[in-house]
Amino acid sequence: MPLEIIAFPGGPIETNAYLVGDTESGDALVIDAPYETTEAIVAEAAKRGWTICEIVITHTHWDHIADAKALTEATEAPLAAHPLAEAPLANPASSFGEPPVPVPPVAANMALEDEDTVTLGEHTFRVLHLPGHDPAHIALYNEEAGVLLGGDVLFPKGHGRTDLLGADQGVMNESLRRLVAELPEETTVLPGHGQPTTIGAEAAWIRALPETDAG
Repeated sequence: MPLEIIAFPGGPIETNAYLVGDTESGDALVIDAPYETTEAIVAEAAKRGWTICEIVITHTHWDHIADAKALTEATEAPLAAHPLAEAPLANPASSFGEPPVPVPPVAANMALEDEDTVTLGEHTFRVLHLPGHDPAHIALYNEEAGVLLGGDVLFPKGHGRTDLLGADQGVMNESLRRLVAELPEETTVLPGHGQPTTIGAEAAWIRALPETDAG
């Protein structure tokens, strides 16, 4: 059965969470946890008869983790993130100063590194470590569905900011080039903000990025 994916924009800068369900098994996972999205996500999963089995954080910026603690408490699901996310999750103010919304500390109890896999029913997601916007940034790719749950690595005609602590434009360029090199052009990208795009729609400007910037 195909995956079903529902977006939940939330918080002051409309950050996307995604509820991903396997309709056959009833298992579901959540990608990211924007401010005040927990109630809607949990209610939608219950309406569909899905059990949230895992929560994956793409990266540690406040707008993606504000509800991480609330969501883990509401679902009792494990929280998974890259190992580099451990310190920022424990001290959310460390990267940006005081966030504009409450961001309680939270601990991940599952580590996801490059080329690990996340399973959901009969579906398998490949973990891609894609730093540049945040050193801990990961994305989940499902080949069968042709979808990348991309966080802030790629938007229509752009990418996540690289003027933040821990960000690096050269590293971001390498992450973007990796996507173009490894994923089919028809892959749908579900980003952390805004509307979906495809690898093919963004490939031309990504290929034109300067290689000399890599840090």
